[in-house]
Amino acid sequence: MHSIWQEKIDFPDYPILKRDKKADVVYIGATLQHAVEAHFQHEQGNAVMLLEENVISRMPELGGMGILRAGNRRERKSLRRLREYIEERQIPCEMEVVSETCLWVHPVKLFLFMTEGIEVYEQTAVCSRQGKRLDIGSAYVDAAQIIEKEKRKEPFYVYVFPENSSGQMPEGEFEEMRRYKNFWLAGSARRDVEGYLYFWEI
Repeated sequence: MHSIWQEKIDFPDYPILKRDKKADVVYIGATLQHAVEAHFQHEQGNAVMLLEENVISRMPELGGMGILRAGNRRERKSLRRLREYIEERQIPCEMEVVSETCLWVHPVKLFLFMTEGIEVYEQTAVCSRQGKRLDIGSAYVDAAQIIEKEKRKEPFYVYVFPENSSGQMPEGEFEEMRRYKNFWLAGSARRDVEGYLYFWEI
């Protein structure tokens, strides 16, 4: 099942990596955070690659709920930099500034913009790692820096609710909530939620 973000989105045809490559920074996992970091690394002149073992256009978890938060001073600085960057370049990612520590974005649109001009490979799984060398089965990737995505320990679900006539949020114990068009998105670790249109797992 696709997420709400993947509706009417045209994804590029990402290749499968089949030959040896070298890069300054390699990101393992197609996440919004990796896309943003890779973009700024690329702008600084570094050779950047992003490897994803799945087909990116079929990843419902891509972008999650589209909520970007900052919890500490360093993260607030990074979030402010990203917000100003989006505003200056008028990146069409439907950004809403909720507060100094929270942005709402269309995560797939932002992901696609931030990965333009960056080497992105899908269906490319890392079989093993020896120091700064990645074995992807058919080839090797050597990198000065390798950054892997953080894995969530427990399942987390994003539920889509229709907006009711009063515009009120859906009731229930949810860890995160946001509005998108005529819907409410609610994130929860619970799998027994009722009244939703559909959900996806991140």
